[in-house]
Amino acid sequence: MGWLLMMAVVFGWGASVAYAQVPPAAVFSTYYPNFFNLQEPGTLSLTMFGGGFVSDQYAVTQEGFQFEQSITRYIGAVVRTTGYQLFMGQGFDDPLAPGTGHSARFNFGRFQGGLDLTVWNNTHLYLLGGGDAGDSNAANIEGDLSTWLIAHSRHPLNLLVSAVHDYQNGVTSSSIDLRTVLASTEDYLLMAGGGGAIYGGGFVSSVAGQGGPDLGLYYRPWHAGIDAQAGYGTAHQYGQIILYKQFNWVE
Repeated sequence: MGWLLMMAVVFGWGASVAYAQVPPAAVFSTYYPNFFNLQEPGTLSLTMFGGGFVSDQYAVTQEGFQFEQSITRYIGAVVRTTGYQLFMGQGFDDPLAPGTGHSARFNFGRFQGGLDLTVWNNTHLYLLGGGDAGDSNAANIEGDLSTWLIAHSRHPLNLLVSAVHDYQNGVTSSSIDLRTVLASTEDYLLMAGGGGAIYGGGFVSSVAGQGGPDLGLYYRPWHAGIDAQAGYGTAHQYGQIILYKQFNWVE
């Protein structure tokens, strides 16, 4: 192991020395050519989505849409609106505003805006911020990462990572999903894998979460898909499903 560490240090030092001789602007333009040039023609996309989560303690339904307008090859402007209906199965405190009592149902909307950054090929980083209206009035920030690994193989991997912080209840929620392409045809894309969520902070006394296997199907002619997951965790057995449909326009 010692010689591996030594070789890593030597090659890393050599690489840093070589890069030090290249102007930073030249390195940047090599990996992100025409970074500041407006994309022509531009693209506008609309993604509509809906779904739900159910367990023996609580359930959530959601629906919404996301607009994205390209600015350059590497930057897009994003607006996302989501409506939530939270159904509580137990008599504990309001998770949206702890200390205000209990209700069987909460309704709120989440309005966010931000950027979609193409950090490298097949990799997008969404940086969003916004606020809620209704039974929740929290400000929030969110980061979403989507990337394809070994994209040119027969079974590429798709990694999704997301984290959102709620400033009203102080809870940070993170999720991760890793899936592989089982089959791909002219019309269909079938994926399977696993993932889950971890959340903590605020009224959550310790780290909680859940996880399990998931399955996804994408129908290319309709630009539509469905994702489903089931598993076990803090909320005991659970299941969730998401449907989505995308529209694209060239400007």
